[in-house]
Amino acid sequence: MSESKKIILLSGNPLCHNPRVFKEADALAGDGHEVEVLGSGINPAYRQHDEKLAAGKRWKFTGILSDSNAAKKLLLRARGKLGNRAHRLFGCENYWQLGPMAELLWKEGKKRNADLYIAHSEAGMWAAERLRKEGMRVGVDMEDWFSEDLLPEARRARPIRMLKGLEKNLLCHGVHSTCTSEAMAGALVSAYGCRRPAVVRNVFPLKDREKIDGKWKDRPGMGRWIPSNDPSAARPKEVPISIHWFSQTIGPGRGLEQLFQALVGVKGSWELHIRGNLKGYENWLEQICPTEVKKRMSVHGQVKNEELLARIAEHDIGFAGEPKTPPNKDLTISNKFFQYLQIGLAVIASDTKGQMEAAKEAGSAIQLYAAGSVDSLKSILIPILVNHCKVAQMKSDAWKAGARLSWENEAVKYKELISQLEHD
Repeated sequence: MSESKKIILLSGNPLCHNPRVFKEADALAGDGHEVEVLGSGINPAYRQHDEKLAAGKRWKFTGILSDSNAAKKLLLRARGKLGNRAHRLFGCENYWQLGPMAELLWKEGKKRNADLYIAHSEAGMWAAERLRKEGMRVGVDMEDWFSEDLLPEARRARPIRMLKGLEKNLLCHGVHSTCTSEAMAGALVSAYGCRRPAVVRNVFPLKDREKIDGKWKDRPGMGRWIPSNDPSAARPKEVPISIHWFSQTIGPGRGLEQLFQALVGVKGSWELHIRGNLKGYENWLEQICPTEVKKRMSVHGQVKNEELLARIAEHDIGFAGEPKTPPNKDLTISNKFFQYLQIGLAVIASDTKGQMEAAKEAGSAIQLYAAGSVDSLKSILIPILVNHCKVAQMKSDAWKAGARLSWENEAVKYKELISQLEHD
């Protein structure tokens, strides 16, 4: 165990929406460090969930704005709108655009007088840079390439120059930096001339397999063949092959357009399940999804993080159709990619740089197609969806790959990175 440090993780988000922060806090606290996560407590529903997640942990979660009155919250939201308006009308980038958490993370973090602060978000980066200028030791976890994310219409409202400046300062002058893939690490070095960030992959704990509830909720008819959902058990050939996709939002720019078109005319016994929040995109889904595919598709709402793995386990193939633009999508490795492997699903994934990198380690559990290409995706789907034996072998390989690509292995690397800071 390394010498104990007081470490603050600057998130500014609900804990339930930031599993990477949760895992890193667990790893650091397990290594004897005093750890506190500064997140958001503004939403009462999320706050209750976060309190349950953090209960009994060796580290502390503080939801900023938990006790603030309605007037203060209203004022902070108004300030954010004013900041966005100033940017839109005059091109004036400002930290108000990052939301109320930026300044609050800085103020709350400063009170802690910690040995190390690690930023995990745009707001966290702004706070960390202020703390760095005040003489604190800071680092950044580039769980996303924040300044190279989102589609063009959304980017127009973002303070891109400011985000790039924060990234450069923290990567070049901070004492600690990590990211999610070797592809992203190389791109950050090229962009900013910084030392190469250490790669800590966004994989998941192998022990979470023990939490599978054995239920068939997405596919209730499966009980005819297999009474309890055991992801490692062989499934009869009479059972339809199930494709699963999930995200926080069901909408454009996530590869679903290509998947829907590629499934048109594909023979075999198969079904499609997609999960996420559809609000605002109902018409889009109605228009983009062919009638033939709709007949075999089920749409599911979001579930809590602790239940998600059990629901994924009901299926056979996981789809990760990430686009190559913006650069963040191309360079990172999607959470779903690793979560599919964690529970033993065969994976069909687009050939982004990040996913190609991970596929080399996952081997035959993965089939890659050319991102954005319906023909390429279709050529992969056709032979797989009529071959139960092929799917079974891919699932077996995925189960083994998931054991190798687990957080238990990655956490060792992460703890060593923090330990090395003592000798810098």
